[in-house]
Amino acid sequence: MMSENSFRAGTVTGRVSIISKNSLRAGTVFAILFATLILTVAFPDSPEQMVNNNSVFVGVIFLLMITYGAKLYLNQEKIVSTTDIFLIISLGLFLWELLLGKFALLDSFIFPGPAKVFMVFQTDGKKMADGIVSSMGILLAGYSLALALAIPIGLYAGWKKRLFNVAYPIAKTVSPIPATVYLPYSIVLLPTFRASSIFLIFIGAFWPILVGSVYGVFSTDSRLINSARTLGLSDYQMIRRILLPAALPSIFSGAMIALILSFITLTVAEMIAATSGLGWYIQYYHQFANYDRVLAGMILMTLIVIAIMALFDRVQKHFLRWHPVHGEGGGSAPSL
Repeated sequence: MMSENSFRAGTVTGRVSIISKNSLRAGTVFAILFATLILTVAFPDSPEQMVNNNSVFVGVIFLLMITYGAKLYLNQEKIVSTTDIFLIISLGLFLWELLLGKFALLDSFIFPGPAKVFMVFQTDGKKMADGIVSSMGILLAGYSLALALAIPIGLYAGWKKRLFNVAYPIAKTVSPIPATVYLPYSIVLLPTFRASSIFLIFIGAFWPILVGSVYGVFSTDSRLINSARTLGLSDYQMIRRILLPAALPSIFSGAMIALILSFITLTVAEMIAATSGLGWYIQYYHQFANYDRVLAGMILMTLIVIAIMALFDRVQKHFLRWHPVHGEGGGSAPSL
């Protein structure tokens, strides 16, 4: 009885310790954000970093406070990782405002303060929105085309050994070549820059998805395949009902690599030959040495990438909800 009471007391003490420690961290995040707010509102920027209106940056600080509080309330299971991320962000904003905005310790022309950078979102909002629409349209078209072609080809090539023996040496030779190598000919041969960019993203995303699909077929349990063969399934039924569900974890791994490469290819292509898009926006104002807009474009691109990768993770968890690692629980592969 004594040992049971001691165990319960120890458990309660441990929980209290965890809660108090997390509360201290959360309070630190809010304190740093509040200090950044006071620093921004109560003290003037250095003459080199002065702006007429710092309301956008103030709004960003309030938005971070609200977002952090909402995440703590809605997702207490990840309170430690959430707090660590927001601690880094809040500390970075505070140091940025203090060292560059107030004291201008570095060249203010190359390293603008946060108020100047976030002011760009107000003055260039429409141009940035147009860039997002342009970039996301190209990315979605090229990436979707790669998914639509690479997955069925990879599944069939992994299932048919003869086809694999032909396709694998080609894939092994061509896949390491960066997609941007094809940029000169894609610009010359395709009618528009949009078409050439879609083609480059398709090429860059196709191979990782293809390899992931083939590997997924190879890693499928042979007992599952033998059991399906005894039922007399056709090739289409075998691929549709057995190989595709079993290969999904590997397909999603390849698709994530393909998505990362697509972002890189899109940015490079837009910086070289585009007249719109986020990559073009950064490169265009870099040519005019307007680093306020360059940094604003980089921040916007970072936010877009984070949002898309978060959406990808949610889609992956939905389709792999049966998987013990990638999904939200254990189980067996469903039949699609």
